[in-house]
Amino acid sequence: MIRSWVFLLATAGIAGCTTYKLWTEYGEDSQAGTLQLSYEYRKFENPQVDERAGIETARERCRDWGYRDAQRKGEDRQCKDGIDSDCSKWLVIREYRCLREPVR
Repeated sequence: MIRSWVFLLATAGIAGCTTYKLWTEYGEDSQAGTLQLSYEYRKFENPQVDERAGIETARERCRDWGYRDAQRKGEDRQCKDGIDSDCSKWLVIREYRCLREPVR
């Protein structure tokens, strides 16, 4: 019985902890029609983000600027604490581009 508990605890520790992250506005350029959203996570976290919330946030901002829609442009991950091979805190930045014509 004790072996089972030790195994379960070890497995849970190795697998990491799933954490739910919210997108926050990181940067914007209304003239260029770009918006950046971000979230941070720590070394042993397994981050889960709501992809629909990200695109909806971008679409709302683009509409506020007079554009019709938004589209994901790219994503970058930067180490905020440590080095890439042993980073204890990551920053994920996703960029969206505003579109004049609706996405088909």
